[in-house]
Amino acid sequence: MTESNVTAAQTPLSRIPFSPRAEASIVELSKWMRISAVIGFVGAVVKLIIALMVRHDVGQIVGSVVTFLVAYWSYQAAGAFAAMATTDTADQRYLMEGFSLLRKVFLMQASLVILGLAVVLIAMIGAAIAFLVR
Repeated sequence: MTESNVTAAQTPLSRIPFSPRAEASIVELSKWMRISAVIGFVGAVVKLIIALMVRHDVGQIVGSVVTFLVAYWSYQAAGAFAAMATTDTADQRYLMEGFSLLRKVFLMQASLVILGLAVVLIAMIGAAIAFLVR
């Protein structure tokens, strides 16, 4: 297939026509995402320091890793969204990259919520059994 025969559906959009206001909003969003990510990085380091120096708690280490990953993916997504709004080279690719990184963040958060609810449910069942056995 030659270059001229490639359909528009097969090639990613290099320019998505956002309004100047929408592009400014996307850039502003990416700035706040970066600020949030930096706060997450600091939080991950603090959790790690607490885990290693004060409490020697494996849960804090896991929490530190989760916090770091959320911050890292958020920072990368912010970069992709900023690139989408400020360049005209690969808007669709940047948009999809940003969304896939945010998907990782939300899937991890959803997994943690489900895991937390499962632990609470198991504790409640255990408490009910202990109460009935008495």
